[in-house]
Amino acid sequence: MGRFAALIPVYNCEARVGAVVDGVRRFVPDVLVVDDGSTDSSGRVARAAGARLVSHAENLGKGPAIRTGLAVLLGEDLSHVLMLDADGQHDPRDVPNFLAAAADADLITGNRLWNREAIPARRFWTNFIGTRALQLMTGFPLEDSQCGFRLVSASFLRRMGLVGNRYAVDTEIIVRAGKLGARFAHVPVRVIYDGAVSHYRPLRDTVHIVLSAARFKVDESDLRADPGAEAWRRRVASPPVLGPLPEGSA
Repeated sequence: MGRFAALIPVYNCEARVGAVVDGVRRFVPDVLVVDDGSTDSSGRVARAAGARLVSHAENLGKGPAIRTGLAVLLGEDLSHVLMLDADGQHDPRDVPNFLAAAADADLITGNRLWNREAIPARRFWTNFIGTRALQLMTGFPLEDSQCGFRLVSASFLRRMGLVGNRYAVDTEIIVRAGKLGARFAHVPVRVIYDGAVSHYRPLRDTVHIVLSAARFKVDESDLRADPGAEAWRRRVASPPVLGPLPEGSA
């Protein structure tokens, strides 16, 4: 039986992050939110919903936020890390499908592209083209390479020398996992576009992601073996973590 924790980076999503944390905790009680320099109350809302919190003093982007969260979680006794966004576009009700696939795969990514009608046309085609380009470049079996809703083996994450910025970190995890021999799986997920503010720039970020993939493919900084959680704690400095707020203190 695996032990799971969820990692949610947030930037100015105070209206949505609480519901996301609450929804995820129904299936994965341990949630770590990384507040990436929000100027609103996102961090406090996340803690009030039951999440632990790490905060950046300024906005650094998704890549650094993911690495900050992993600095904490990979030093704990976990089998997998669940990753999703805080803006409400990933439906926590899909979490059980990821958990069910964990025994047979090391990287389980959500697939939004099965439901083309639910995705704005420009977003669908940039994601589709980006996925196909990455698939041709790497030879890995991919269905939706740019979906940030995923479950990743902690053992594989500790071996990765992650350096990607912004949304390129999602592609970087796929490329490095494939190079390390990870078993891939995909689960269909619902996607919710109902006016939520996304910081993803479809054309610009997709081009950046595909170009970055070439660098990740030739990079040789990954470790051959998992150093383990104890060695990770000795090697990687963990940032200060605030616990959930007591009930009724929101």
